[in-house]
Amino acid sequence: LASVAGVLLLAAILRFWGLHFGLPYFEHPDEWAVAEEALRMLQTGDFSPFSFTYPTLYVYLQVGVAWLHYGWGSFAGLYNSLAEIEPARYYLWARTLTATLGTASVGLTYLLGRRLYDHTAGIVAACFLAILPTAAGDSHYVTVDTPATFFTLVALLAITRIVIPAHSTMQLRRAVYAGLAVGLAASTKYNAGVLVVPLLAALVLVMLDQRAGQQAPKPIAYRRFVALLAAAGLGGALGFTLGTPLWLPELSRLLDDLASIARHYRETGHPGAESSRPVLFYFNALAYEASILAWLALAGMLLAVVRRRRADLVLLAFVLPYVLQLSSVRVVFFRNAVPILPAMCVLAAAAICWLIGLIMSRWQHRATARRGLLLLLVALAVTGYQPLSKAFHDEWLRAQPTTRILATEWVLAHAPDGTRIWLEDQTLILPARLRVQGGQPLSSHPVEWYTERGFRYLVVNASIAKSDAASLALFGEPAARFEAAGQRNGHTFVIYDTGVGDVSGEQRSPSGATLGGGALILDGYQHPAVVTAGGVLPLALYWRVEQELGQDYTVFVHLLDAQGNKVAQRDLPPLEGSRPTSTWQIGELIRDDQDLAIPASVAPGRYQLVVGMYDSQTFAAITDSGPIMIGEVEVKGP
Repeated sequence: LASVAGVLLLAAILRFWGLHFGLPYFEHPDEWAVAEEALRMLQTGDFSPFSFTYPTLYVYLQVGVAWLHYGWGSFAGLYNSLAEIEPARYYLWARTLTATLGTASVGLTYLLGRRLYDHTAGIVAACFLAILPTAAGDSHYVTVDTPATFFTLVALLAITRIVIPAHSTMQLRRAVYAGLAVGLAASTKYNAGVLVVPLLAALVLVMLDQRAGQQAPKPIAYRRFVALLAAAGLGGALGFTLGTPLWLPELSRLLDDLASIARHYRETGHPGAESSRPVLFYFNALAYEASILAWLALAGMLLAVVRRRRADLVLLAFVLPYVLQLSSVRVVFFRNAVPILPAMCVLAAAAICWLIGLIMSRWQHRATARRGLLLLLVALAVTGYQPLSKAFHDEWLRAQPTTRILATEWVLAHAPDGTRIWLEDQTLILPARLRVQGGQPLSSHPVEWYTERGFRYLVVNASIAKSDAASLALFGEPAARFEAAGQRNGHTFVIYDTGVGDVSGEQRSPSGATLGGGALILDGYQHPAVVTAGGVLPLALYWRVEQELGQDYTVFVHLLDAQGNKVAQRDLPPLEGSRPTSTWQIGELIRDDQDLAIPASVAPGRYQLVVGMYDSQTFAAITDSGPIMIGEVEVKGP
């Protein structure tokens, strides 16, 4: 028990350490498919899945986690409604369930190894799974592979019970339980459906045992086999329906999604994740993490083929079809092999135990329990050093702030409220106190374009190379650069500083109009004289604060034709709400960018641009002498 507890503790450390990885960003590309779906179901009350790309068991389990998280958040005063659930907080709870199932899978691996072989094989197999980097790493995410591993192990344990001699009623009950477990596993990840093969193998072994032991004539043995098969089938249908309850009412959609998955894996492919030799890919991926373990697992498979014991046959009936399934498609992701890793660990453990037994038998009179234990410890140390060291390194990296987090912290530390920032796509998420724009590559505009519009910081994800090096060189030396360099996870983020800051020296057309009884002065404005219909008119307003404002106001911008009709307008708080007027300080000169979108339907011609402020509660304007005229704009046709 102490050894099992120690292995489980090690497994838990590797699976819970760094569980907050990347948050509040969601670095794993597939977590959203489960986590966001669970949140949507809880918040809308609609439990019909968005798609059947994944079966729904783990999604529904995560709905329960989200509900518990919401209950905790409500009690702690964080949430007043389901819509307020903060994804980053919920993800930590959701990942906790995955890590728990990953740790429990190590315990189930011990039980499987013990049942199929012996206590030593179980301990060794559990040790191997505990320290495998992929098994530990995948347990950090809200994805289906680790949960599928857990339910696969439950199913294999249930299947192995079928072949234990028992009276017919007990065997029928075991067949139902085994089928139920297989159905639940398949409703977590479709790949687990290959568990049907070891289930059939177990039923065949029972029938052969009955015939060989003269327990029943051949017709009766066949009828019992059919009864067991029907019981297992009923259990499987029930298990899959419990996990994916809407599969039958939405069968056509499920079949369409399955066909789409098959086309993706077999035909259309996935750039960067394809192989013409999938078996070699998966073997090499395992060998990269644990080379000796990979060869031991292969030796264990060969040993099982040669020995053909009952335990060997049941395990091979799962491993070989699963390997065949993985090798039959061109798209390869090592995480797809996670559910088979416990079985590979059991086979590797069986190979080690057989090898030690062979050595001990050669020693004869020198063979002692102490020497056998020493050999086992040496084998564990030699085999486990590589995966254990890599697992600890991987978890240490997960526990460190990612480059995205470091870049975010740098911006938050250097950018005061209201700072205008350009973000390329797939870069940062910044709070509302900063004015964020972007999405396009930085090289879409020259440096002057950004400075004229008041952008202080420009953030680039250099890893996805949307802007070439020559274009980026025109922006000068970066103010900050964050890259992985083996010390953390993440892409390379580069931040440029345009130097925009002191607005007092910026060129602008003077105004002098007052608002709020002289509390504010429109010191000036800046906009081009010509704009294209369907485009955006850059507009910068410069507000000088003469008196403190007691409340928050909204800025209006109107484009008027010769009859005074509005052809375009914008109504937003100053600085896009990042610095409410109630926070403005006496003596400040504030640049307020109020870029105006010009509808494509606006006819070419000359128009008057007017601005002002009003109280959004009463809609009462606070402009002292009516709307402020800030010049004419010529609109040209698109």
